[in-house]
Amino acid sequence: MAAPAIALRFRDTTAGIDTIMEHRALIDQIGFVGWGWWKKNFEQDQQDLIIALLAQAGEINVVLIDRTTERSYDARCVAFVRADDADVTSVPEYYRDHIADTAGIFVIRTIDDAAYDHAIADAIGDQTFLWVGTPPDPTLGHVAVPAQAPGRSCVLHLSDLHFGSDYGFRRQHEDVVIGDPRRTLTECIVADLNRLDLVDDVAAIIVTGDFMTHGKFDNHARKAALDEFDALRTRLGLERDQIIAVPGNHDVVRYPDGVQVDVREAAVGMQARYDHETSFRTFVDELVGRDWKASLNYVRRIQLGSADLDVCVVNSCTITATEWTEYGYVGRSGIDAITELGRQPVERPTFRFLALHHHLLPVANVDAPNSKGVTMTLDASDILAAGQRSRVHVALHGHQHKPKIAKYQSLGLNGDQTDGPIYVVANGSAGAKNSRLPAGERNTYCLFKLGPDSIDLWIRELRLDARAGGETYRGVLDIPPIMM
Repeated sequence: MAAPAIALRFRDTTAGIDTIMEHRALIDQIGFVGWGWWKKNFEQDQQDLIIALLAQAGEINVVLIDRTTERSYDARCVAFVRADDADVTSVPEYYRDHIADTAGIFVIRTIDDAAYDHAIADAIGDQTFLWVGTPPDPTLGHVAVPAQAPGRSCVLHLSDLHFGSDYGFRRQHEDVVIGDPRRTLTECIVADLNRLDLVDDVAAIIVTGDFMTHGKFDNHARKAALDEFDALRTRLGLERDQIIAVPGNHDVVRYPDGVQVDVREAAVGMQARYDHETSFRTFVDELVGRDWKASLNYVRRIQLGSADLDVCVVNSCTITATEWTEYGYVGRSGIDAITELGRQPVERPTFRFLALHHHLLPVANVDAPNSKGVTMTLDASDILAAGQRSRVHVALHGHQHKPKIAKYQSLGLNGDQTDGPIYVVANGSAGAKNSRLPAGERNTYCLFKLGPDSIDLWIRELRLDARAGGETYRGVLDIPPIMM
């Protein structure tokens, strides 16, 4: 078979369905099959170009590639039909009701096993469509433009702010009744940083998810969040690219809260629409200026006074065909971003952070299995292993509204080499009202001060009235930077 002209990425997203087996079965029955193109809503339309190419060549070769399981297939495509004109009986039964959600149907005569092509897999990345041999779109890659913070050494870590119905602090420009002691989040953070004499030393803010409550990016909550971060940036003297935003399960809501869903049906529809990500993506575009179409898994370098900090953001809210939506899952694209972190050139002493929302190690005393429960990232072992290979020093997360610090190191088996330990730092909630916190917990934030051969860490209480709170932790993480 000739070299492919097009690559289409796929995954088995519907429980009990093997995508390739279902399509091959129809080829055996009727001599061809329709392959739905599940274009994400932020990818470019290519229908006219595909139709023109087929009109000229008669047929084209397509590579079907699954990056999760590293499977690849060569397919012979003889036509392309727009979704409105497609014959529903030409596609497998499990998505016949969702043809309108696709960007069109590739009519395929054969699907043959092929060797997995790592180059094509790397090129297609998070996209569903690739013209084979074309240069990758830089906006969709895993490396962001570095941010500058000369003369500064501190990183502020916030999580689980929950703007909306669960937010506890006073909003910017909010009128409060007499006797209400609440202050804004900015006032409370700045007041506490002043107590440490570090208010002018903050180089970056990392927010590990749950900006909103239950995915409600309505104008009221969205404006409250944007206004608050504008105020915080202004007071700390930061540019927008010095804020690093990580999605949480309250930001990327796969199934509406309190609604019974057919998991199989939802899994099919969501892989095309990606509506569950759009609100967060556009919010981040407004918040930090990162293109809403860009990958949610990426690396950003912060150039500090005497060192560099490389932060790898991974999206732990990836779709899985299950109703256990509070569980985290990163998947192949996130692992690729962590691998990319390890490839970054070291030009000065460099620290490496990994940031996600769902936790990587146990936080609660007991995590009972529950489809509506909150517990660990399902592929935590893969994430931590990739982190060790990429020499991650600190992994940050939120999710359970409980602060905790742990030290993780896996020892190599069968002669494998491993790098140093990873400090896993769970921030509690930095913004939720008291009723949304676990019993006995308080709002907290983390502060890291990066030194020449170690990192100072504080976990401190954030009181709603900006008064001095307790210090949950203060200590030194014995972490030398990676040297040139």
